[in-house]
Amino acid sequence: MPIVESAIEGKSALKRVFIEVDRFQLQKCRFRCKAQDGMDFAFALENPLKNGDCVFETGTHCYELKQLPEKVIRVALPVTPSDAAQLAWQIGNFHQPVDIRDTYLLVSNDPALHRVLKKLDLKFDTTTEVFSPPPHSAFPAHQHVPGLEYDHSHFFGASHGTAV
Repeated sequence: MPIVESAIEGKSALKRVFIEVDRFQLQKCRFRCKAQDGMDFAFALENPLKNGDCVFETGTHCYELKQLPEKVIRVALPVTPSDAAQLAWQIGNFHQPVDIRDTYLLVSNDPALHRVLKKLDLKFDTTTEVFSPPPHSAFPAHQHVPGLEYDHSHFFGASHGTAV
């Protein structure tokens, strides 16, 4: 069984054999799975891989990761800034990862979000697509600036900030 430690530059002339993975596996650094031809693979990565990465070659084949599509909500991008802000606020309240495309957003298929989008009369549909939101760690964490802090809670009952 090959142990994959990183992606490789695949030769374009080789026949592709896909290793189908879901987006949660792609976020991991250690996992095992099978390619379409039955070959087992173990992954011991320093950094997660992405859809389309070639991870192993034989003389005739390149083994490539293929992310499985999943059921998602496709939301048309609102035209007005206020509608766009409202959409961003609502999705943010659900703490949903967002895959931003040119003319629409993809978010996880959540029945509660369906209800909110209907209530706001926003155009959306449910579809099956490859969902690739950036990892949460790709964005800076919020920080506390001395003198600009305000009292707020991160966890139930635990708060910090300026004491009044």
